[in-house]
Amino acid sequence: MRRIAFVNEKGGTCKTTLCVNTAAWIARERGLRVLVADLDTQGHAGKALGLDVRGLAPTIRDVLLDPSLPAAAAVRPTAVPGLSVLPANKELATFPLDIAAAPDRADRLRERLDALPEGSFDAVLLDAPPSVSIVTENVLRAATEVVVPVALTYLALDGCAEILESLERLRRDVGRAPALCAIVPVLYRKTQLAEEILARLRDRFPDEVTRTILGLSVKIDEAQSHGKTIFEYAPRCSGAVALAGIAREIWEREPVG
Repeated sequence: MRRIAFVNEKGGTCKTTLCVNTAAWIARERGLRVLVADLDTQGHAGKALGLDVRGLAPTIRDVLLDPSLPAAAAVRPTAVPGLSVLPANKELATFPLDIAAAPDRADRLRERLDALPEGSFDAVLLDAPPSVSIVTENVLRAATEVVVPVALTYLALDGCAEILESLERLRRDVGRAPALCAIVPVLYRKTQLAEEILARLRDRFPDEVTRTILGLSVKIDEAQSHGKTIFEYAPRCSGAVALAGIAREIWEREPVG
């Protein structure tokens, strides 16, 4: 079972957008069973899939803290056939303190996903928080692959470097780390600066940067505000075409170990 984490240690990089819509594309176009695991206290993955996560229980926090509670007990179906979500909400914010003394605090997510019934899902996509924390470490230890969305701004290469450093540190400390599956340029605008940054990204990461880039799209924001994926809301818009292309690349490419 592939476990693909969408990670960037900075906010505002379309991480949730890519995670949710890639999951929807895999479920719709490949006919597979896909689980989105939301590890962000904002609960945006669940919201983008039509859930009201406020006051919701149980959530992924309960699963991570209670060994007797199977992950399946917190999984919710979505309007997309084959796509389910393991939701989060603001209660997840207490997790680092709740788990601080536990010797397996960095491996809770991996252990819970390992315990999913065999054959229940073909893929799990993990929406990581936009920060460095024990939650992020759980995500990286649980994932088999990492997708890094990169906003085409001045500090884009710095963000990529930080993720690669985190992967290398994990590989050094525990002897393994998820493979780098893809780097996805996002928030593209046709400006000289964006073109220069994109060229530098492709020069630095020639095999990892996706051919398809994600530009600014009002329709994507509208879809999320309605709790829908872009493929439900505006399947023929430019944002949907781009997200489908990115999802196809992620699913079909061999990750770089």
